[in-house]
Amino acid sequence: DNDTMFSLNRLTAVNLGRCLKQKLEGYKSGTIHRSHKTVDLVVTGCEVSLWLAEQFASDLQKVFPNLRILAVSSNKLLGIFGQEDIGVPSLGFPLSENTLEFNDTIMLIVSHSGGTFAPLACSSLFQSMTKNIFVITSEWDSQIGRQLRRMNEGDGLLLNSHIFTTNTGIRPAEPCSLSVVATHQLLTNIFLYISSIILSDEQHRQLTGAMINEKDLHILERCNRDNVYALEEIVGTDCSGSKFESEKERELRNAGEFWAEHVLENA
Repeated sequence: DNDTMFSLNRLTAVNLGRCLKQKLEGYKSGTIHRSHKTVDLVVTGCEVSLWLAEQFASDLQKVFPNLRILAVSSNKLLGIFGQEDIGVPSLGFPLSENTLEFNDTIMLIVSHSGGTFAPLACSSLFQSMTKNIFVITSEWDSQIGRQLRRMNEGDGLLLNSHIFTTNTGIRPAEPCSLSVVATHQLLTNIFLYISSIILSDEQHRQLTGAMINEKDLHILERCNRDNVYALEEIVGTDCSGSKFESEKERELRNAGEFWAEHVLENA
């Protein structure tokens, strides 16, 4: 989908890039004030989605150390900001209303179903603080997606998409396999896009303290594409859904059958 000229993911990436550029231009001109509490990008989710979000945020923070990038559980955010006068303290974590400021923060919600309670609640709660809310979900028409479309109805922008999709569809009974791989792949593409946006402007590089360069991006892009080819070999199906003979898939299935014959229940 990212390689298609008329792609919703590409359109959403353009809007994400626009929000990032506006923030960096505001820092550069002094029209946006930064404090020690300011969060530039927060990535949130629950369980497996949160684990992927944490890796994404960690990598992005390492290459742009002057930005403040956090990965926070949606449940923790609801506990701190969603309880009106009585917040639930986040014990063991340095998170509170006194350490976090989300005014115009870019928020990336990771939710495969697009309807998990805590991420869904966050997509509504934080609209009072920022309109720069994006979601990564399995399909375009999810509960969080509908909330974000309503949020942007009156902004006057044509096709102001804030929804990234893995295109895996709703898979309620699936173990963490395809959905995780698809989300990881999409986050890698978003990482590449954010990096290319920042590296395209020398002042933005200095402002973010960029520790990555164009050569690094080229290497990562090549590894990213090689990863897709490797996944095709593993499952014996190409990106268009057509099956083909794969020696690697055959080896894995044979190994799985051999292993299954030696599984003992109640042992």
